[in-house]
Amino acid sequence: MRSKPGIMVSSLVIANFLAQLMQTMLNTALPRIMVDLRINENKVQWLITIYYLVAGITVPVAGFLVGRFTTRALFFTSVGLFATGTLLAAIAPEFGWVLTGRIIQGIGAGLLMPLFQTTILRVFPKEKIGSAMGLIGLVMGLAPALGPSLSGLVVQEHSWRILFYAVLPVVIANLLLATVSLKNVGDTHHEKLDLKSILYSTLGFAGLLYGVNRAGEQGGSRLITWAIIFAGIIIIVMFIHRQLKLAVPLLDFNIFRNRRFTQSSMIGVLMFIVMVGVELLIPLYAQNVRGLTPKISGLLLLPGAVLLGIASMVSGRLYDRYGIRLIIRGGFSIIALVTLLLTLLLSTHTSMVLVAAIYALLMVGIGFIMTPVTAYAMASVPVTMIAHASPMTITIRSLSSSMGGVMLISIMTASMSHSSIHFPESMLHGLHASFWTLTGIAAIGLYISFYLRDRKVSQVS
Repeated sequence: MRSKPGIMVSSLVIANFLAQLMQTMLNTALPRIMVDLRINENKVQWLITIYYLVAGITVPVAGFLVGRFTTRALFFTSVGLFATGTLLAAIAPEFGWVLTGRIIQGIGAGLLMPLFQTTILRVFPKEKIGSAMGLIGLVMGLAPALGPSLSGLVVQEHSWRILFYAVLPVVIANLLLATVSLKNVGDTHHEKLDLKSILYSTLGFAGLLYGVNRAGEQGGSRLITWAIIFAGIIIIVMFIHRQLKLAVPLLDFNIFRNRRFTQSSMIGVLMFIVMVGVELLIPLYAQNVRGLTPKISGLLLLPGAVLLGIASMVSGRLYDRYGIRLIIRGGFSIIALVTLLLTLLLSTHTSMVLVAAIYALLMVGIGFIMTPVTAYAMASVPVTMIAHASPMTITIRSLSSSMGGVMLISIMTASMSHSSIHFPESMLHGLHASFWTLTGIAAIGLYISFYLRDRKVSQVS
């Protein structure tokens, strides 16, 4: 008897929720870890950066592995790695062991993300693809936003190791659930893995992601940082060139010849720049301009995170019924209005309740874009290309999020340096410049949405 799609992917939903949660769970625990392990700020930050980097460079390889191995084999391998890394970090006697645990966790997370998206697209019928993508939007949007708030509550009273110990029983229970609920879907192909492609992919994406993150931390002022970014870009170009020549590429870049997929990717880039940008700028405003604690500034984002999850589910169902154009236009209209409001209303005495409400409204707009545009992208490609489309969209999201954050911080700091007023008014001036930029980005997204076809595509079957 065939399993219901919701039951079948339940273990994948839980596993990816935990992987996304652990991406940000340590953010508010870093000060405690510094004291416990006797390390400085630069060293402890690697516990965040390494997870993100390793997951990011694993995703392109995972796209190939999804077609090479069965669903169950890849799931149990990735979750097994994630569990091993979690246990190692929990019992680690020193920093090096915690870092190793985070690396192993990151590999598991990087394998899980494309597997999650690809499997959902294979088991849900094409008329329910929007609802299926709503599940993905819920996990991708809600889990990272909950991480800092939950960890802040835990480490206030307990050891940071509890963050890892608490996850382990859930991971083990989920493995047991998967033994009965998860089935193999799709065909496997025994093509040879091109080692040179893996080398180019790993070095290129690692260099670019690391360089961009380093530029964000340092303000992009060091020559070595830009050398790393440039080297990463060159190697990625070499990687793309090789993929276009291979009969069986690691990632098939011919997918961008599909106009709908390319349009969706452009909208996705703009949306994630806005999403990550505001998530970065609001805490800076709350802490540096208003003097609030990191814990309180994290709680300001919590209502928006919840509404993002709800909006992702609702917009998926609306996409299934009505198509994409009106939903995307509505989403970008909300985003443009909200970023404009933030530009005009933010001051040294703006009500923080109002700021939280405006941010929550922005997340509704994001939710009304995230799910439909991903569903539209996946539905626009043949089923044989889903294993390439899924890691491609995840990689685009990672790169646009990183580079968007660096761009907005650079705009803010440049505006501050050219301002004659003193801190915190100078930072407020810089924040206004960044929010004006986000308003312009939302306007570009709204413009592109008028070129989307309202007819739902139906190639996936």
